[in-house]
Amino acid sequence: MFDFCRRIALTLVCLMLAGCASTPAYRFVDPGYGDTRYDGFIAYAAFTDLAIEAAFEQALCKRLLAAGHACTPMLDAAPPTREQDGASRHAASRASGAQASIVIELADMDSVSRRVIGQARPAYNVRVVDNADQLVAVQLAIESPAGARAAVSQQADALARQIVAALDQAALLYQRP
Repeated sequence: MFDFCRRIALTLVCLMLAGCASTPAYRFVDPGYGDTRYDGFIAYAAFTDLAIEAAFEQALCKRLLAAGHACTPMLDAAPPTREQDGASRHAASRASGAQASIVIELADMDSVSRRVIGQARPAYNVRVVDNADQLVAVQLAIESPAGARAAVSQQADALARQIVAALDQAALLYQRP
């Protein structure tokens, strides 16, 4: 009986992982950045809820650090105890020494296309901004692999996994020797 339960649990885990792997991530790389490789990042989750912002920034940095890249959450670089606006985040991004900023935004859930075609499923718009040029190098459109009913930490980790995989597939991550 225990062995049977273990097999079922293992099958469920495999199915969940397979579901995450098949989540669409649409990647658009600016032609001017096709040969650019990044190693240091600042992660900014542009959400109004600090707990959700922290979860997404930390999950992304955890995944990037595990892949061997430097990453700083925006909430560490520009703490919410100080003035928060575009100028303060821009200054923090430039002062961080990071080569690129990864900006995560929730797709517009009220758009007709998201409600009708996207079945009101959460999705994210992710931009990689080259910090030297202050231009968008990469735009990602990612469907939520975890679903809206999953815990915030699960949603954050699933999205972080998708972002790192998309950047790796686009050969935008600098591989250290």
